[in-house]
Amino acid sequence: MSIALRSLLIAPVLLAGSALVAADQAVDFLSFRSSVPDAWVAETPKSEMRQLQFKVLASPGDEVGDGAEFVVYFFGPDQGGTLEANIERWQSQFRGPDGAPVEPTVTQIGTEAIPATLVELRGSYGRSVGMGPGDDVQADRMLLAGVIETPDGNLFPQMHGPAELVAAQREGFVAFVKGIQPVGQTTP
Repeated sequence: MSIALRSLLIAPVLLAGSALVAADQAVDFLSFRSSVPDAWVAETPKSEMRQLQFKVLASPGDEVGDGAEFVVYFFGPDQGGTLEANIERWQSQFRGPDGAPVEPTVTQIGTEAIPATLVELRGSYGRSVGMGPGDDVQADRMLLAGVIETPDGNLFPQMHGPAELVAAQREGFVAFVKGIQPVGQTTP
């Protein structure tokens, strides 16, 4: 079934305290299903650890380098580190305007069945695999990172890029996380 056809079969997602968000593109990965905004452009994942990968542009016709990236990582059962270790690593990659560490905003956004945590950081960002900033530090960036606890292992959705663009896409990111369901179930 095509992404477009599947998207017609999934109901809109209602976020607590917000307006109705259309579930534009249904996405299936591993044994899960959710949706992402229609404007997000699917890309071939760059590695086996990336289950989904999308480019998010500020407006049609923008250069790819101007956009944000949305990725869902899965490392396997009991892999990928604890929530606390990931928050510490992500935080170490950010600095405020004065060079001081940036405090993350951490919010529980999951359900009893599928617990999920959202971590938000904004500042100068040097994305890297390990602790501390990488070589290419960029100003006024934002990271939305999730840890979704599933029986199969944790999922790690992330969106990073220009702060204003990522902030504008926050609702779609949260809708993706809250919409995660095992294949065969539908979003309430």
